[in-house]
Amino acid sequence: MEPKHHRHEPVTLENASAAEMSTVERLKQASEGLFYVHSTHENRHTMRAEIDALSARQAETISEHAKEISKHFGIYKQRERNESGKKDGDFIFMVRVKIPAGELAPAQWLALDAAADRYADGSLRLTARQGVQFHYVRGRNLSALIREINASHDNSAYQLTTLGACGDVNRNTVASPVDDLDAELPLDSHELAHAVAREMAPRSSAYYQVFLADESGQQVAPLDSEEPIYGAQYLPRKFKVGFAHPHDNSVDLLTNDVGFLPRIEGRKVTGYDLYSGGGMGATHNQPDTMPLLALYLGVVQREQVLETVRAIATIQREHGERRNRRAARWKYTIRRLGVDAVKKTLRERFAIALADAEPVPLPHVRDHLGWHREAGTGDLSYTGILIPSGRVRDEETIKYRSAIRRIVAEVDGIGVRITPNQHLILAHVPGARRQWVEHTLAEHGVSFDGQVPAIRRLAMACPAKPTCGLAMTHAERALPRYLAELEREGLGNVDVMIRMAGCPNSCSRPPTAEIGIVGYGKNDYVLMVGGARDGSRLARVLYPRLNEHELIEALKHVVKAIRDRNPHRLSAGDYLDQTPEEELKVR
Repeated sequence: MEPKHHRHEPVTLENASAAEMSTVERLKQASEGLFYVHSTHENRHTMRAEIDALSARQAETISEHAKEISKHFGIYKQRERNESGKKDGDFIFMVRVKIPAGELAPAQWLALDAAADRYADGSLRLTARQGVQFHYVRGRNLSALIREINASHDNSAYQLTTLGACGDVNRNTVASPVDDLDAELPLDSHELAHAVAREMAPRSSAYYQVFLADESGQQVAPLDSEEPIYGAQYLPRKFKVGFAHPHDNSVDLLTNDVGFLPRIEGRKVTGYDLYSGGGMGATHNQPDTMPLLALYLGVVQREQVLETVRAIATIQREHGERRNRRAARWKYTIRRLGVDAVKKTLRERFAIALADAEPVPLPHVRDHLGWHREAGTGDLSYTGILIPSGRVRDEETIKYRSAIRRIVAEVDGIGVRITPNQHLILAHVPGARRQWVEHTLAEHGVSFDGQVPAIRRLAMACPAKPTCGLAMTHAERALPRYLAELEREGLGNVDVMIRMAGCPNSCSRPPTAEIGIVGYGKNDYVLMVGGARDGSRLARVLYPRLNEHELIEALKHVVKAIRDRNPHRLSAGDYLDQTPEEELKVR
């Protein structure tokens, strides 16, 4: 049958049948709430059957069709890659835990830590969206790991889950990790982050039936496949929500599909600035794809924050592109529909009392490292601990996992927060235990606050090769070498935010960094400069293609320029943005 739509016209739920949509869309529709695998009734089987085959060691991995469904359960099918990038190693999985606002109770952290040895590679990977990832999970361990994660809770904490940590749904909802801790302005936006996570979670029973039901609970059909928010085909692509704090934009608010910033008069919240339509992903050599910052829509009140998120997700569900996944993010949909039309729809169809206003200034990205007095009357503090690129593991001379495990286990009442910079915050530390915490970190070789060079405090990289199937280069394994080269040049104390990603999906958000590095191909990189420390400006491409040797030399030159050619002592991002390209390139 000939498609009804010209190839350049959007294909949406409003104007097209499933036959005109992508394979992923047909798979989601046919899954009946993520329960079945296959886009047609022929050869259709349950997701549970594929997972059971892994557990019984009857299969090495899951099928390609099951891979698309499994993402909604927080699972990425992967295969180890060699140095050339070829996927020729063992089949493995990455499993992501959804942790709203990055908040963990001590028992939850200790449970995740223990699971890293039993089911993965002995490390916990903190993500740029305040989640936790397990890497090198073998198929035989996949179901057991997910069961254990879901059992890792106590009465005071959010129920941990991997459901919705990936896939075409609302991902982990982020919030400033110091939202309620900030001594000058303690707020409760993190409670809204939890509420959004609950409201926007998938409702189908499939996750329970696939991973959490015992043999007596197995069913041959979904118990409940209804998705009142997402419908039969879920969203066209992933959807991200964030809450900044007036003193901290570490969540990179404008990179989210929906972002909220509290407006303050005195110490009272008078409303929330609403931003929408951000996203960092692009595809090399596809000029129609690009990183975009969220657009300012106006002010909403607290009682309508949840309704606003649900309304925007509904508009995206109905009008988002369903044939070309590269054009399917909300950032493209809102611009295609028009901001005025979206605002009108929010007001008239969804009764959102969206008020026009001038946005309040965005705060800077903070690193949170070191000790900070905590809100309240007690003698409590929180402290940020640098975890390079979020990889919590024990190395030969630095024992990150052991240090954190001991502190969390031995300090009563402690809280654990994951930051959007991939670091850890330990909260509610009594004054009497501060010196012991520092001593414990030192015993394990972990650098603390003043020992951390400025150039490393906000440096961040995605996992990239050898596990991520999309990565074109290394990132997590490469960035430490580049930072060490800068330190050898005497540049360690230059205050600049450097972020690196192995592909243009930009999970570590290089496009908003003061210096951003994106993998282009094997030994091939893009170097960007000039992002703003408050996340309000995208970096521009300074060098479109560099090999690694050229990249290192360019980094040295640019960072030296920030230090030596910056007479007005502008921030690194402002200096790089305001300095002409030709001048920056002069050696």
